[in-house]
Amino acid sequence: MKGKRDILQGESMCDTFVSTPNSSLGGIMLMGKNSDREPNEAQNITFVPARIHSEKSTIRCTHITIPQVRHTSAVLLSRPFWMFGAEMGVNEHGVAIGNEAVFTKEAYHKKNTALTGMDMLRLALERETSGSRARDCIIDLIEHYGQGGEQALKGTLHYHNSFLIADPEEAFVLETAGKFWVWKRVKDLESISNCLTIEEEFDEASPGISDYARSQGYLKRGKNLNFRRDFSDKIYTHFAKGEVRRRVSRKLLFQKKGVITSSDMMRVLRDHNMHEPFMPGIKPMERICLHAGGVISTQTTGSMVASLKKGAVPLVYLTGTSAPCMSLFKPHAVKGDAKEMGLDMEGIKEHGEIDIYGSATGRYDNGVLWWRGEDIHRRVLMHYSALMPYLVKARGPLEESMMHDVEKNWKDGKDRQFLALCRKHSLSMSEKTNDLAELITAEYECGERKRSVPHWFRLQWWSINRQAGIRI
Repeated sequence: MKGKRDILQGESMCDTFVSTPNSSLGGIMLMGKNSDREPNEAQNITFVPARIHSEKSTIRCTHITIPQVRHTSAVLLSRPFWMFGAEMGVNEHGVAIGNEAVFTKEAYHKKNTALTGMDMLRLALERETSGSRARDCIIDLIEHYGQGGEQALKGTLHYHNSFLIADPEEAFVLETAGKFWVWKRVKDLESISNCLTIEEEFDEASPGISDYARSQGYLKRGKNLNFRRDFSDKIYTHFAKGEVRRRVSRKLLFQKKGVITSSDMMRVLRDHNMHEPFMPGIKPMERICLHAGGVISTQTTGSMVASLKKGAVPLVYLTGTSAPCMSLFKPHAVKGDAKEMGLDMEGIKEHGEIDIYGSATGRYDNGVLWWRGEDIHRRVLMHYSALMPYLVKARGPLEESMMHDVEKNWKDGKDRQFLALCRKHSLSMSEKTNDLAELITAEYECGERKRSVPHWFRLQWWSINRQAGIRI
């Protein structure tokens, strides 16, 4: 169907949600996102400094080259290692964006002659200073360049995109199908996943979209446009299970409405939608924290919680590793250049980019954070009930202490000191990840050889590990 990859592969199944200031404790805008990609598709935490570009300069995106603008803002991104664009990110002005794959009735642009949704996310963060301007930037990019091209590291994958966009004061959902789009303002809480969500109530839509939908037979005469109903590919949307995960995230958020904190957002990102300890590989696509296995071959490869407050430097918690249930979040404050961020200048690459925790690829490298996280993740998966308690016991006090210190000082609004504090804690949490990797490896090696997962699950992960060159 339209060249889409078998949806049972579960490619790029993500979840993004937002709590606006009237639903969060302390009047803070909070955004959370899990990025789900192939198990060996490492995700790098990339800082891109603010820059002034020469006139008529260009920028190479994932598949195409487009004109560059004169000034771009500093951005912090979590991105698949092989892509220009990002799954999620925040800029120095406090604009945060997460995107989702959605499956629609519109034809997919299969040739590598368009922008990917992740390209548009990064470009909007680099070019705009508010959520509304970022939203309009993405719309302009879709209308001018189109969306599409290859989205998979291996194999073939095509989809359209939805975006959750926030700044300290406003949040928006922007959903697309080919060149068509609709958007609405978020009032309290909202969650998006791998499904269209906007129905008859929206703030703005593509000119002529209703007439087009009627001409294609999507919209019956006499009916009002319902974007979800009229443009969704119902078969692929059903198997993506985005509606299931969206219900779960909304339920968890509404339980804490009015007092939601960044810790609550992390708990949602770690949710398995069943009682612990659970069996990895069983109904995996119904879980917000996704582990590869069974009928799907993807996992959560990175997670973010962004805290945005007017007049304060953006505070961004990123795992830099897969599987948030087995990861430590690390704090980052976003400012204009690498020196202000306290980053190692030796790591600067093209365009002034810095991969903060090392430049991971699809091959195992224990010298970079993402793969050290896999030393933990892939061992715990083989004996979840025995090894997970070690992580839970260590993670709670570490994150609680770090977040108390960071958020207490964030409210003071002293940028330089706060940047240094975040850098100190991010380095410390990275070192703690190394310590946990050593602990889990030792416990794994001295434990029972009989693992608590089925033979087929072990074989599946043996193949994944072999491709990456990692020995478990």
